[in-house]
Amino acid sequence: MITIGTPYITKDEKTAYLRAKVHISDDSANRYLQKTSKLVNCAWLTEVDYPPAKWDEPDCCLWFSVPAEYAEYLCRERSNAFVLAMLWYAMVTGSDISFEAPMSQQLYNGLTQKLIPLLMKDSDIKISLKGPVTSEKLQGENGIVCGMSCGVDSMYSLFRHTSDDTPKSKKLTHLMYCELNYLFPRVTPPYDIDEIFVGIKRVKTMLAENSRTVAQRHDLAFLHFDSNLDRDFYRGGYIYTAMYRYLACVLAMEKLFSVYIISSSGHADSLEEISLFSPTQHYENMLCGCCGTEKLKYMISDHETRIEKLKMIGNDPDFKDFANVCFDYDEKTLNCGICYGCMKTIIPLDVLGKLNGFEKVFDTKKYYSQRRDIYKRLILFSRRPEASYARESVRQILSLSKEKNNEAGKEFISVYNELQE
Repeated sequence: MITIGTPYITKDEKTAYLRAKVHISDDSANRYLQKTSKLVNCAWLTEVDYPPAKWDEPDCCLWFSVPAEYAEYLCRERSNAFVLAMLWYAMVTGSDISFEAPMSQQLYNGLTQKLIPLLMKDSDIKISLKGPVTSEKLQGENGIVCGMSCGVDSMYSLFRHTSDDTPKSKKLTHLMYCELNYLFPRVTPPYDIDEIFVGIKRVKTMLAENSRTVAQRHDLAFLHFDSNLDRDFYRGGYIYTAMYRYLACVLAMEKLFSVYIISSSGHADSLEEISLFSPTQHYENMLCGCCGTEKLKYMISDHETRIEKLKMIGNDPDFKDFANVCFDYDEKTLNCGICYGCMKTIIPLDVLGKLNGFEKVFDTKKYYSQRRDIYKRLILFSRRPEASYARESVRQILSLSKEKNNEAGKEFISVYNELQE
């Protein structure tokens, strides 16, 4: 059982917090360890202090935070944000969720009638959401917000939803950076959770400031979200829980927003890929369709491929100054250039002839000197059984290479053919 208390707000000089006591039973926590320890292609930091000793402290809460000036918009009237934040945990462990403050009727129906039954269709265990429900629409502002990580998808959303011909109903008023502190490093025990957290916090703060600068360049209001959801509860599993986390953050500020523009990964929902153990990007359309409320709706920005997006934003000065696509979270200003996130960006930019001007965010000299090896690295990575997403990237780059027929494209085709022999 997962129990969620009534949300409440606390505030200091700089920061406002939406908090609720969350109690996870010992059997649920133990099942979480059993389930997650077997999952691959993801980092988990649950081998030290899990269940966390913090859970026994009287003031232990799940919280979301925003700048203090936004305190009035934090939504203590609903349990929506907290239920959605803990939903994947509940489904993977077969735990009911009990909550004290009302849930929105529309969200409750979406979760109980569609999302939960579909994701748990192969499970013998059924879970329930237990608590009051209301169809009353919250009053507040009608802001339109998009997450801004300075990655390809969010930069493309910014491009699409700030242009002169964007309808007012889809035109951005706010950007947000969600510092969800997912503990990505692949480390083995013994390790210090606090030490890892401090290092990631420094990197996240730098990235948030980049996002703030982009917002200022476009005269958009900016919110910096934070939460202890990962540090104190999930301790990993970002690819399986990403959309739940972001949607929950927006629900925490439901009184400010009426539309959340979701930067699509380009995936189309596939019934074969809809699973508790699939990355949420593989069923983002269905997930977003289930998680709206009477006041707040989620809107997918687009379904363009990464190549098409890079064609549009490859010359954008914001992207050249702040592109953040790296999976390597060392404390540095440059993307590493050799992780999957970097390779699926820098290689297409090169083949498109748009890599000039990215010296602030990529070590382009190093890339050019190692280009053939980087091509090999991506193609070999795509052959891993679990890397279907990388195989799609290779397919797109091959198609682009044939279309452009330039030096970079010819070399990519040559390396691909060489590895096929």
